[in-house]
Amino acid sequence: MGDTNYLSAEFKRLFYKKSVLISVLVVLLVPLIYAMIMLSPKWGPQDNIDNLPIAVVNNDQGADNEGEIVNIGEELVGNLEANPTLGWDFVSSEEADKGMDDMEYYMVIEVPEDFSKRALTVLDDNPERPELKFSQNEGLHYMAAQVTDSAIDTIKNQLSTQITETYVQTVVDKLGGVADGFSEAADGVEQINGGSNELKDGSDLMLSSLTEKSGDINRLADGSQELNAGTNELLTNLTGKSADILKLADGANELSAGAGELKAGTDDLKAGTGELKAGAGELQAGTNELKAGTGDLKAGTNELKAGTDDLKAGSSQLKAGSSELSQGTQDLKAGSTELKAGAVEASAGSDELLDALDVNDGRVGAGITELAAGTETARSGVIESIESLKMLQMGLESLANTPEDDDAYDELIQGINALTAVLASSIEEAEQEKIPDLDRLVAGGEELRAGLADADGEFKSGLIRLNNGLGELSAGAQELDAGATQLVDGTNELKAGAAELDAGAGQLTAGAAELDAGAGQLNAGANELSSGTNELSSGVGELVDGANELNAGAGELSAGAVQVADGNQTVKAGWAQLEDGATQLHDGSTQIKDGNSQVKDGWSELTDGTTQIDDGLLQVVDGSAELHEGLTGGAEEASALDPQDENIAMFAEPVVLDGEVINSFPFYRDANAPYIITLALFVGILAMSFVVPYRKPAILPPSAVSWYAGKIANLTLLAVAQALIISLYSLFILKIEVHSGLQFVLFSVWVSLTFLMIVLFLVVLAGNIGRFAALAFAVIQLSTTGSELPIHMLPEGLRSLSVFLPFTYSIDGFKNIITLGSTSSVWANIGVLFIYFATFALLSGIVFFIRYRRLNREEFAEEDGTETAV
Repeated sequence: MGDTNYLSAEFKRLFYKKSVLISVLVVLLVPLIYAMIMLSPKWGPQDNIDNLPIAVVNNDQGADNEGEIVNIGEELVGNLEANPTLGWDFVSSEEADKGMDDMEYYMVIEVPEDFSKRALTVLDDNPERPELKFSQNEGLHYMAAQVTDSAIDTIKNQLSTQITETYVQTVVDKLGGVADGFSEAADGVEQINGGSNELKDGSDLMLSSLTEKSGDINRLADGSQELNAGTNELLTNLTGKSADILKLADGANELSAGAGELKAGTDDLKAGTGELKAGAGELQAGTNELKAGTGDLKAGTNELKAGTDDLKAGSSQLKAGSSELSQGTQDLKAGSTELKAGAVEASAGSDELLDALDVNDGRVGAGITELAAGTETARSGVIESIESLKMLQMGLESLANTPEDDDAYDELIQGINALTAVLASSIEEAEQEKIPDLDRLVAGGEELRAGLADADGEFKSGLIRLNNGLGELSAGAQELDAGATQLVDGTNELKAGAAELDAGAGQLTAGAAELDAGAGQLNAGANELSSGTNELSSGVGELVDGANELNAGAGELSAGAVQVADGNQTVKAGWAQLEDGATQLHDGSTQIKDGNSQVKDGWSELTDGTTQIDDGLLQVVDGSAELHEGLTGGAEEASALDPQDENIAMFAEPVVLDGEVINSFPFYRDANAPYIITLALFVGILAMSFVVPYRKPAILPPSAVSWYAGKIANLTLLAVAQALIISLYSLFILKIEVHSGLQFVLFSVWVSLTFLMIVLFLVVLAGNIGRFAALAFAVIQLSTTGSELPIHMLPEGLRSLSVFLPFTYSIDGFKNIITLGSTSSVWANIGVLFIYFATFALLSGIVFFIRYRRLNREEFAEEDGTETAV
């Protein structure tokens, strides 16, 4: 009945008092308003970047590329105007500088005057790289700086692709000129071949006609004129194309050198993979050592557990000894009380005796008898007290000699030794001073009894001295009783300290058991790590094999390039020989021409020369036929190189990206929703502590359990209401997309209850200081639980700290429900949050129990038969 009344009173105070109810409703709306503000916008940091002002200055003057004007800067401006991804502002250099000084532009991009001119020097002996200049004002905004960094990289890649296309087109055009040169050379050689055939026919005819007709000498002279003209044309063509043949040979040499560099690079890759394989071996050995170390740790924790069990047994013995010591001090207190009473009785008897002597009314004998009895009783009490003190001293010394290794136990033993010293001093003082005084007191009583018959002045003076001695005895008994009281208090503190030591030993034993279990888990993790390093070592072996294959392919490519270079050198040498032969042929035809003028002077010499010409023409016919065939084939192969725009684009940008994004965010707010909802729930619980009394009951509760249960029932209702408001608003009003709406609502409730237990413990324990601690606890978690940066990108210290913070698991749980869809991860986070919930619920219950024992019941008054709050 008392529990029901208390719960009813708690609910009435919360829901029947308008001011409290309004405050609660306002507090419930605080996290909702926070969520509305932070989660309502659907824009992201990349949505409005076309408003970001970027100045573009084009100073490019263009360049002449074999009669064609090239202006890469104008092409860049045209592309940017067609694709306004950022707020491009095309201005002059002066306007750009002024805009940067006035903080109007986030970046200025400048294309220099000689940009196109430098780009066309790629085939020159000393090529110059074109430079794209930019100036970035990062201080205006960090996120804007990141966007402009990406923009400048994009422009650089775009210009690089565009310039590469120009380079490729230039090379292709020059290859077309080489093909034309081959065709012209083939035509010339064909003419040479035809001319040489005709010359051979003429020389044959000349030889046959020399003996027949002298008139044919004139036709021979005409043929020699034609031969001289043909050889001159051949020599001119060969000399004109000699430079192209040299360029082709040089290009083949550069190709061979590049293939050699590729081979050297694959050699380095092969060596690096060897080092990687060695490193993987070292990693595997290290994990084996870690595995052995965790085994040793497991054995050490077992020994620690055994030691804590021994400590628990010793503390239990200490607790029992302190109880016995407490009983001994109680006995001592009783003896000192009897001693005090006996001294008082003796003093009263001496006073009565002295009065009796003064009035001489016959009561002297009875008073003296009573005095003797009192002094004997006092003496017996003192002796009994001394014996009790000796027994207590022996017990303390025995307790102090008990060996134990613990700081708290050492402090307790020091207290016992100090108490033993006080007891020894008290016993020595009693034996040396108090007992002799009592002996003298008893002797004086006997003398008084014997001297009653004399009734002279000495008896009266002795009685006065006896009375004074009894006064001193009474004062000493008072001091002894006070000392005994202090001794009882000391033994009670000793008993309490022994109980606390025994409780601490129990907690230490439990902690050792948990440490032993953790060492077992660490050993299991080391085994899993060892398995992973074995798999890594296997993968590194496969990488080494791949590097070897790549090295072998590069070797074959290098060998092929060398063969191409050697072949082009052969062509170069053959071309030179052909040029020399054409020169010789031209000289020979000149000689023929000159010889025809001397035919009449020496017919026989003409016949011999004609025979030589006939033999030479036969060689010329065969050589020109072979040269014509080779030049025709080279012209056909060079003409076959006709790259289209697609081929040139592939040269300029050989690799394209083909990827996908999984678990993407529909809106930017979805990325921040786990962090915002977590913070809103925690802030709501903390704000609730300002309007809902966490520490004071509505009425005097019948028990600590009733008080605790009533608070939990009230606050749980509010925490669940807060979670339902935020989660349902996010689902149905903000339309946040989640994998499971029910899971989202239930997880929000669970997170809210966990935060409730944390804040409840801190506030009930320390009030406003606890609220400040809860606020500091939330601030610590703002940047260490994966809200702004992934946990893996945090510094090592913060990364280790985040493992122990509840925000980490709340944010990760909401993230899996909203975007990732991993139910197993959600349950894992629920499990960790349950540990926080159970731990702080238990701590809160302990604090409520302690506070209930200290509750000031005078603050509650009876009203209508029940205890209600004032």
